[in-house]
Amino acid sequence: MPHQGLDEVERALSVLGGRHPEHETIRRETAEAAGKRRTELARELAASARVRRRRAIVLGTNGIALIIAGVVAWRLTARAHAIRDGLELAEAPWAGRGFTELASNAVTARTTLEADLPGPSCFVAVSTSDSPLRVREGLMTAEGLHSVGWCTCAPDHAKIEATPGPGVTGLAVLRADSRTVGGPLARSWLDYAPGVWGKSGDECADAALDAWLPDHKPPPALIDDPWLDADPASLLRAGFRMVAAITATRPFAIVDAGAGECLLAVAGPDASVSLRAAGGAWLVQKARRALAWCGSAAATRTVWREGTDPLFVLSAPAARIGGLLGARECADIAGVPIASSAAWLGDDDLGWDAASLLRASALEDVTVSSLPAVPGAADERVAALVLSSASSVAVDPSRVPVACDPPLDVAAGSRETVCAHAGPVAWWRKGEAPAFAARASLPLWLSLLGSHHEPDAIARIPELLTLARRLKRDGFEPTTLEGVTELPDGVRIVGRAGEDAIVAVGVGPRTPWVFPYTDHVPWDLGDRPAIVSVKPGESVKLTASPPPNAPEDKRRTVVFRRGVMN
Repeated sequence: MPHQGLDEVERALSVLGGRHPEHETIRRETAEAAGKRRTELARELAASARVRRRRAIVLGTNGIALIIAGVVAWRLTARAHAIRDGLELAEAPWAGRGFTELASNAVTARTTLEADLPGPSCFVAVSTSDSPLRVREGLMTAEGLHSVGWCTCAPDHAKIEATPGPGVTGLAVLRADSRTVGGPLARSWLDYAPGVWGKSGDECADAALDAWLPDHKPPPALIDDPWLDADPASLLRAGFRMVAAITATRPFAIVDAGAGECLLAVAGPDASVSLRAAGGAWLVQKARRALAWCGSAAATRTVWREGTDPLFVLSAPAARIGGLLGARECADIAGVPIASSAAWLGDDDLGWDAASLLRASALEDVTVSSLPAVPGAADERVAALVLSSASSVAVDPSRVPVACDPPLDVAAGSRETVCAHAGPVAWWRKGEAPAFAARASLPLWLSLLGSHHEPDAIARIPELLTLARRLKRDGFEPTTLEGVTELPDGVRIVGRAGEDAIVAVGVGPRTPWVFPYTDHVPWDLGDRPAIVSVKPGESVKLTASPPPNAPEDKRRTVVFRRGVMN
């Protein structure tokens, strides 16, 4: 065996050399083990070098990746900050008006932004770019510069698109509750507007407006207009005060009508005005320039104006001016006549309005009743009739002379009047629509005419009551006898303490029945009355044209006197 022979040789060499017989074998095996170890160490060193090289490569690669990631993160953060800074500027006007951010592209920086929208709400999409901005929501598409606004009634989804351009564009959607904005109808009250308003949210516009109204009671604007003081018996002197006004920037005025008040809304000659109640009911639509309404209970209304002329709303107590008819008379005197179709009164207030009309006509002990569907008990007293829009009335017996001022003309829309009768009559309504009458006895100053049954004499009674309403609104009260001396060609009147002016009308027993007195220009009932200044204790002589045609002891002069404080 080779290995055994080698062992014999190594023993022989060891003995010849004077060494232990196993010396050479041990030396050989040690040398072989050392060589083997050197080989293993070399392999280990090579493997370790390879590991170190791989680790260095991995570390280097990771370091480069981290650097790249850091650069990218820095750039993304810087971009997000830049977008956010731009959006804060674009959002600031809206944030100050109750809008809050719903979504933005501050992270993605994309030129499109999609958002789920709650409802009912109003929204504004803003962009930091000067390029057009487009919004798509349901069937609505709107495009504008910098911002687009719209309102919704129900939850929906919107897509906002910016036109690509140089640099990054910030996009955001902001939301406000519809009560804050007032929906599509009230958004013009915002003092800041988007580039364009989208047409949406109309189906809940009335509800949004009604929810908005209680929190928005702006003070009336101070707007001057010459017709307010164009007549001595002006609207202001009649008791009207301005309660609301709007300029060209707003389409409607908010009016808190007080209980027992009548109101006039007047715009420019070319404007049309409408009256809206809660719930979206239009009480008057597109009246030319002016409208009127009255109510026994307080209520909030809105008056809408088409055009750019200023709009004024004035209010006065119904009992002072004579209800709805009195309001129209005041407007006519001021040069802004109101058509009957532009005057509104609720059916629940017909009786209240009739009573206001008689009390403002210087009559007392007023009673009110609903007109029956059949003729009832006859009554000779003066009657103020107020009809609903669908009602008509008749008088029984029809042969009794009746005179009304203004003439009762249902077909033409005249539904408020004061009537006098030559004898007892019963007013009744035809159909189911309501109608009311207020009644009062003739006062002492009209008793001379009340004793006559001639049609032309009866006609003078409501005409004189119309004059009494006009003068009472200007602070005059009717009196007789005291300080009055009848003259063959007129009358002499002495001024009383605390008074500064008079208007005098003679009443006679035959046609023409009345003699309007003056110290200068003649006038007749229905004209502007001649107001004569008179100091306490001073006497003035007044004449009529034509002159009185009855003896002094058969005539009576009604003197309307105005107190100084009025």
